[in-house]
Amino acid sequence: MNCDKVLYFFEKINEIPRGSGNEKAVSDYLVSFGRERGLWTHRDKANNVIIKKPASRGYENSKPVVIQGHMDMVCEKNAGVVHDFEKDPIKVIYDGDFIHADGTTLGADDGIAVAMALALLDDGSAEHPPIEAVFTTDEEVGMFGASSLDMTLIEGRRLINIDSEQEGVFTVGCAGGVKTKSLIPLELKAPEYTEFAAIILSGLIGGHSGIDIDKERANANKLMARILHSLSVTDKIELSELQGGSKNNAIPVYAEAIVACGDIKRLKASVNILSEQLRAEYADTDKGIDIRVEEIEGRSTVFSKESLEKTITALMLMPNGIQSMNTALGMPESSNNVGIVRTEDDNLSIVCAVRSAVITKKTYIKEQIEGLVALCGGTTEFIGDYPSWEYRHDSPLRDVFVSVYNEMYGRDAVVETVHAGLECGIISEKAPGMDMISIGPDIFDIHTPRERASLSSIERVWNMLCVILKRL
Repeated sequence: MNCDKVLYFFEKINEIPRGSGNEKAVSDYLVSFGRERGLWTHRDKANNVIIKKPASRGYENSKPVVIQGHMDMVCEKNAGVVHDFEKDPIKVIYDGDFIHADGTTLGADDGIAVAMALALLDDGSAEHPPIEAVFTTDEEVGMFGASSLDMTLIEGRRLINIDSEQEGVFTVGCAGGVKTKSLIPLELKAPEYTEFAAIILSGLIGGHSGIDIDKERANANKLMARILHSLSVTDKIELSELQGGSKNNAIPVYAEAIVACGDIKRLKASVNILSEQLRAEYADTDKGIDIRVEEIEGRSTVFSKESLEKTITALMLMPNGIQSMNTALGMPESSNNVGIVRTEDDNLSIVCAVRSAVITKKTYIKEQIEGLVALCGGTTEFIGDYPSWEYRHDSPLRDVFVSVYNEMYGRDAVVETVHAGLECGIISEKAPGMDMISIGPDIFDIHTPRERASLSSIERVWNMLCVILKRL
């Protein structure tokens, strides 16, 4: 079967703005879709949508299968691109074997899941057990839709999540996580120095704070802390503003500090030395590191000496990167990502993404952050805590996928757990005993304007899904 209908529905939902927190319109579309076809359709207060389709002829006695994905997408665009994610559609561009957008994220994460589910619900000739399609909201910002899902409405205990990005790699477990937001009060004063400069750190590779955390890439916020620490020792500086990173779950690629100094020429010379040192350190992962100093107009306030010391201490000592490894699986077990740093009025804000497959180790990292911030006179709140999805040794659903993939494509699938969050963790907690697997076609550079998806891979995964539903 070709995937024309999948692509048709993908283009339809891409006509509807659907960034996290802005899913009402696409939720409306899904509700109308289900009701127009006479299918059982339910929407909850979180705008999650469930649509049920009866079994095809001959499958009436089969147990239901749940097809699940999230309707929201990450909204990012290249500098200079004019696009309003609240109003403008995402343009799908066909380019050889790939589809991509026009300078923005494509939304294949997780629009492909929504499109495949709609194609199944719309196809009158497909052979399948009863289908329960579950479309969730706000996955990208904390999995709040899945957290609100009423699992008593779902009968199936076999779930296919279509939120992975590598064909032939079947995910059967994931880490749990939580977002932390720490606020450290700042004391501000009038500057003693008259020369002001922006220290701008850029050129880092970045990446996903879960699946890329083992690549040892530089974190812009941690590097800026090191720069400020060194300058506070070698040069006379005062800090006025600090910012870095844009998302808690993305390794930050940019940071900027506004400082006052006694000798800007000396400051530039010191930063040049630091730049060379950091480029040498990260020659294998972030060889494009660029640190420059730009003279700017003065600011009316700077941090007090004590507040500067607290800021540097908190950022220097904040846990970051892999915190523990699962040696049996050879993969990260626990990590933290110092994702966003901001000066907000009279506070320093630090937002992190904590992940762990072990709940007690996740708690330990949370306690480390909370304790460190408390020593600096601040407070920490925990947002969107979600559970891990534990590997299941006995999984008939996994066995069917592995067998069908080998039969269809003549190679063995990779079965793995991932150091990233999936809604399967929340669903497994709500529905103990649910047999689950996460699949998906090849999608590259998700969460960036470089996002692109392989058409041939979408078709292969679609065909595999159709064959598997015949087997279940």
